[in-house]
Amino acid sequence: MSEPKKYCLEHTIMETAKTSYYGVSFNRYDPHDNNIFAVVGGRNVIIARLDSDKPVALKVVQTYVDDDEGENFYCCAWSVDPNIGAPLLAVAGATSIIKIINTSVGSAMKALTGHGNEINEIKFHPREPSLLFSASKDLSIRLWNLKTMQTVAIFGGECGHREPDVHLTGDFLASSGMDCAVKIWTLCTPVIKHAIGSSINSNPSSSHSQQLSQREQQSCCSPHVAPSRAVTVHYPIFSTTELHNNFIDCVRWYGDLLLSRCAADAKIVLWKPDVELVAFDKSNITTVVVGGPATPSKQQANFDIICELEFTHSDIWFIRFGFSYDFRMLATGNQVGKIYLWDTKDIPYYIDGYIEKKKAEYLVKKSSVKRKRGTRVSKSAVIKKPIILESDCKSTIRQIDFSKNSQWIVSVCDDGSIWCWKSNIDTTFQESIKGSGSSDDPLIID
Repeated sequence: MSEPKKYCLEHTIMETAKTSYYGVSFNRYDPHDNNIFAVVGGRNVIIARLDSDKPVALKVVQTYVDDDEGENFYCCAWSVDPNIGAPLLAVAGATSIIKIINTSVGSAMKALTGHGNEINEIKFHPREPSLLFSASKDLSIRLWNLKTMQTVAIFGGECGHREPDVHLTGDFLASSGMDCAVKIWTLCTPVIKHAIGSSINSNPSSSHSQQLSQREQQSCCSPHVAPSRAVTVHYPIFSTTELHNNFIDCVRWYGDLLLSRCAADAKIVLWKPDVELVAFDKSNITTVVVGGPATPSKQQANFDIICELEFTHSDIWFIRFGFSYDFRMLATGNQVGKIYLWDTKDIPYYIDGYIEKKKAEYLVKKSSVKRKRGTRVSKSAVIKKPIILESDCKSTIRQIDFSKNSQWIVSVCDDGSIWCWKSNIDTTFQESIKGSGSSDDPLIID
């Protein structure tokens, strides 16, 4: 087994206004530059580039300050304009409005409105860069199409959900929320497929829209744009409240398995939902009532716990872990500024090449492993302790992300600091550079 990547602290930046940063995301769509990332918090969006060959490894290339003084961005996600290939950055937060920033020109070009409360997370579809999922405090997850600026589908139901993650195939959506539940929604029923297909194949550039001013075409609230009716999905195909006993603020797919974490526990649970993930629906369902009535007798709720990844000092809401692009590294921060890093080869049930096959085939395969509900792995399946990245940071780390080539890790914190770590196989962990190269003064962003 190869040695796990080692990371050393390469750079730190801190803002004088002490803005709390909540979200970070690398642009994995850029084929030429793996090291562009965005950070959001308060009214601010920072776009930066990392380059260890330069005297100063980190360079801020773009900043954006929202006009609304009540805005507080919690999340961000990258995509690409399918027509011209321009990088797009979606940001959202307290005002419930999703802003779409064209970073090639450095301005917000579109806005998506429809949610009735704060937006906690946004994710783009893994195969369709124009499709965006957003999860809100209004207890719903919306699927948007950036081509039409309309809502394609709304996933709701009792208690609703605020944290989405999309299966690598693009056929299933996992969600979690403050109801202590994890739910799985299918995107494969005929009515949802039709809604998605229609939105993707629609042509917003009709002869009538060509006569509109550029300002009207960019506004999602333009009265000249006839809104299409969104599909409403009331019931998931899987739901359980027995796995966690507190607010679940992060859930991620790992093949057909799921990782999730709740506010009361300093651990990430890897588990398998007892539900058949069938990508092709042969039924003739034409309604949007998917999964039947939300009762235990009608809904899948069993699961098998594979293992638990434990760390310390993490018992608050809104700490989100991150995966590397190849799913080989998993990292999370905690409330005292530490980063915990696992090599997923050390996790039981890992099948070499599994994730790569999923990406290539877009097929869902049933696991041959059968366990009783709630049964943990045997003691012989030892989980190695995580690598701990320590620094002078003492603040809560809200989110972590990896660059596409896993060379860099960036974490964002409550105290307005951004910490950048670079992989270094040949050296031990050490704190090296702060700010503009001085060991005393951090780089200040005006």
